[in-house]
Amino acid sequence: MNQEYLRSLFTYKQGQLYWKSRPLEAFKKYSAYVMWNRRYASKPAGSANKRGYIRIGIAKRYYMAHRLIWLYHRGWLPEALDHKNGNPGDNRMRNLRAATQKENRWNSHRRHPTTTNTKGVYKRPSGHYEAHICADFKRIHLGTFERKKDAIRAVSKARKERHREFARHR
Repeated sequence: MNQEYLRSLFTYKQGQLYWKSRPLEAFKKYSAYVMWNRRYASKPAGSANKRGYIRIGIAKRYYMAHRLIWLYHRGWLPEALDHKNGNPGDNRMRNLRAATQKENRWNSHRRHPTTTNTKGVYKRPSGHYEAHICADFKRIHLGTFERKKDAIRAVSKARKERHREFARHR
């Protein structure tokens, strides 16, 4: 898969890839050519999976739309791509950035519900709030706080220091 091939298949508009019409030479039968172009040409490519990512089928393989869009515009693929706003269906170029797997995890949403609605802050049975972040596959304890907002402040500060622009607090 390369940029030239993608540009022959798709046009890009506002975070979405649209199928281009295909020439008659791409088909064995005239009826297949007519059917394909009526059904797909100028229509959005792909569909959302259960996690909200758009998947596009090309030559009997599925690709994530955000990776195809990056390749379409930049001509290369990074180790991972991050959706800045955390919305997997928002594939506008200004919302995509190259990242490592680790940076991509830093910008992820909470995996499990918490008692405080803040990633890394938990209410203990004693009524106090425990704060921690994860970095380099290790859980870093930031302290126990009497007030929820103090625990949130500690987590936010630590996340900004370690995760920089990839920090996500909710």
